[in-house]
Amino acid sequence: MLGTVACLLSASGTLVADAGLFALLREMVLPLYDAHVGIDAGDTGGFGRSRPGTMIPGPGLDRKAQAFVEQRDLAGTRLRTFANGRIEYARLPDGTGYLRISGFGGYDGNSPTYARNSAILDRTLSQVIRPGLRGLVLDLRINGGGSDALALQVAERLTDRAYVAYAKRARNDPADPDRHTRPQPVRVLPAPERFRYTGPVAVLTGGETYSAGETLTQALIQRPARTVRIGQNTQGVFSDVLERILPNGWSFGLPNEEYLTPSDGKTFDGEGIPPVIRTGNFVQEIAKDTHDSAFAQALAAIRRHAE
Repeated sequence: MLGTVACLLSASGTLVADAGLFALLREMVLPLYDAHVGIDAGDTGGFGRSRPGTMIPGPGLDRKAQAFVEQRDLAGTRLRTFANGRIEYARLPDGTGYLRISGFGGYDGNSPTYARNSAILDRTLSQVIRPGLRGLVLDLRINGGGSDALALQVAERLTDRAYVAYAKRARNDPADPDRHTRPQPVRVLPAPERFRYTGPVAVLTGGETYSAGETLTQALIQRPARTVRIGQNTQGVFSDVLERILPNGWSFGLPNEEYLTPSDGKTFDGEGIPPVIRTGNFVQEIAKDTHDSAFAQALAAIRRHAE
């Protein structure tokens, strides 16, 4: 298949029009339904596709989610916003915190560096994860991903003991899908000289929980303290994206890594991380303006643990 494409690319100026070539490449990767497989064909177009029944997170959906949570879950209370609007927080009357994160990056529109993003995240977490917190609802349901390191920075505030979050390995033989590098463990270390919350956490997930949002979800599976996942399966895309440039200047990206559970080497690629408590589809609940079933279950789970 790739050999055929290479021939077409080398002759794309005379044998195959750009639109036809793009259509062929799109047809090749469409059945994968992998949000980490993408094509950038410049002016001709771009292609990416999420798992069936899910949406690619974007600003429009994020704004709808924020408004829905404020109206349905917080009874009109406005969320405090941080990090260029990508992090929101409210403290409920009973001392439970609600922390909503829509991405791991983009925290400063003028400075995209990791160091700047990390500093903003650190400052934000210090303002919301504070003494007196009796429970935490961590909402990752509309999360477009970003930096794994930033995602793990959140996990570091939620433990006082170091632990292995997952192990990463990469394909290292294009002819043999079973050949991989040796798995490299990735650890969560308690944030030094910061307040660390070790009480119950309810993590809200869904099909719009992507990439680094899933990395954090997977890391919290191993969290030593009480943690429960509520909602629906995450998107199922974990790997860093391997990018390549085609001979005609177009580019494509694809995943070549697996994130493995430390106990049994399981990967959640494709199917996503399942919840412990399954609830309704959050995006559909927003569209129908009904109640937030996952939020209600999260509060119930935290209160059961506190009793």
